[in-house]
Amino acid sequence: MKKTSRVLQSLMLGVPFLFACRFALTQNAPGSAGWYTATQAANGAKAYQNACSSCHGAKLQGGMAPALVGKQFWLTYGGKKVSTLWSEVHTKMPMSAPGSVSAKNSTNIMAFLLQKNGVPAGTTPLDDTVDLSKVLPSR
Repeated sequence: MKKTSRVLQSLMLGVPFLFACRFALTQNAPGSAGWYTATQAANGAKAYQNACSSCHGAKLQGGMAPALVGKQFWLTYGGKKVSTLWSEVHTKMPMSAPGSVSAKNSTNIMAFLLQKNGVPAGTTPLDDTVDLSKVLPSR
């Protein structure tokens, strides 16, 4: 009887704990809605070509400026708030005219960068105010 009650007690404590952990982990990472929309990423690809590709390369591979895809991207932005990426894209770039890219285009460029780095798209657009506190996954 003691063994059965110990198993029951473990289950009663363990199951709620697992649900709480799952809930806590999903608060910083978007769920099935994804991080941005495919339309935002497509628009971001166009804005990137106009504002960023001359330094970062047409395929984000780097050149006069660092690569924005793969290991370099994740070393720089992985595990950090989206606001870190926003600050770089919207306020510091392009180097020739910092802050000249509109908020909408900056958000779209961020969506494009996330897409090219394997972050999933969804049905909810990336927002340049609310979503800045989300934390990018570490890779």
